[in-house]
Amino acid sequence: MLNPLIDRIFDLILTQKVWQVHILAAELINCGAIKPLDKNPERDLFKRNFLIMNALYQLQEQLHPKSLLISTLHIELIETEIESPATVKSNLKDYYLDWGNYEASEEQINELLTSFWQKFKKVNSAPALTEDHFDALLAKWQLTNDFSLKELQKRWRQLALAHHPDKPTGCENAFKQIKVEYEQLKPAARS
Repeated sequence: MLNPLIDRIFDLILTQKVWQVHILAAELINCGAIKPLDKNPERDLFKRNFLIMNALYQLQEQLHPKSLLISTLHIELIETEIESPATVKSNLKDYYLDWGNYEASEEQINELLTSFWQKFKKVNSAPALTEDHFDALLAKWQLTNDFSLKELQKRWRQLALAHHPDKPTGCENAFKQIKVEYEQLKPAARS
């Protein structure tokens, strides 16, 4: 079955180099291409994302399998050939091209959402700290061993302002490093 969103999505991805599914969804909603699909908010979200991903994979097949890079957090039209996507993406493609999956049950949707957020959390979690590294960060951040979340947040704002890339003395790499360190220190803060 040909997805009616294919042409609209193709027009959108031609206007901007990189997209994300939720941004594509917002654009499609704003232009009236997608209306509410279910009264249940989770099912509505699932169906909307299903239609978008289905259209993207159909579009990928129409263009050339290697000219459209697709993942939920990164969609990009590529001019040159890229290496074939990972097996997980192939499984996603098979899933989204099967129209039988469009009418997923609430239980299946909850399992999919839980799985997505668990994978997302693993990818975006800060690396674990060794005791030596933790002590070094405390010294660098000028914090005591029993620092509070409020103290950490205050110190974060100070360091972020000092190293922000928009400041004349700022540094993008230092700013990113401080953000990683902040995420590493947060779990150790007392409330």
